[in-house]
Amino acid sequence: MDLIHVNGLELRCIVGLRSYERKREQPLKIDISLGLDLSTAGRSGRIEDSVDYSTVADQVTALLRFREYRLLEVAAEEAAALLFAAHPAIRQVRIRLDKPEALAGRARAAAVEMTRTRGAFGATEEATEYGGRTELLRSPEGIVERLRIETGKSLVLEDPHQRLECIVGGPGKGRLATVGAGVQSTFDAAGKELSLCRSIAFPNTGSPSSE
Repeated sequence: MDLIHVNGLELRCIVGLRSYERKREQPLKIDISLGLDLSTAGRSGRIEDSVDYSTVADQVTALLRFREYRLLEVAAEEAAALLFAAHPAIRQVRIRLDKPEALAGRARAAAVEMTRTRGAFGATEEATEYGGRTELLRSPEGIVERLRIETGKSLVLEDPHQRLECIVGGPGKGRLATVGAGVQSTFDAAGKELSLCRSIAFPNTGSPSSE
């Protein structure tokens, strides 16, 4: 299997269980490895036959800043699911999240690393009136899904929870947007089929630690 690497992606976000971690952003460093077949891109020279690592970096950054995760484990799992939803060519995702300030004064960083294959999510598309929906991950904290809107159809989305929307195929490809609870989004596939992936965040009912 061929690999695309994004190493040392840096961002600041809300991440952690402690009460003080819920109040301020802290740095994360991320390594991502994507397993896929690059032979077609190696012959064609077309980015459309590969996966754009700049887009991957934007998508993972947007997800982590949007979700304000409590556990690195959940962040890594959902990031892998989102990358599978956004890029059908990807067969495997390896992701490592380093939290440099987690053990300040005791260790350089705390980290979580996991590897997932597309089959681990067991996702199949279900038919809808607008095209199709594939749910890759559902947990007590949220949903990651891919929506396909057939040519000539449209879709209006309105959820009771905040969501991150990313157009991954068709007009507006690459657009990322954070949408508030109860706010409508309209997608029109008038001239070409449209695909998007979404992360929907459920309200967190847990109480942060006072440590």
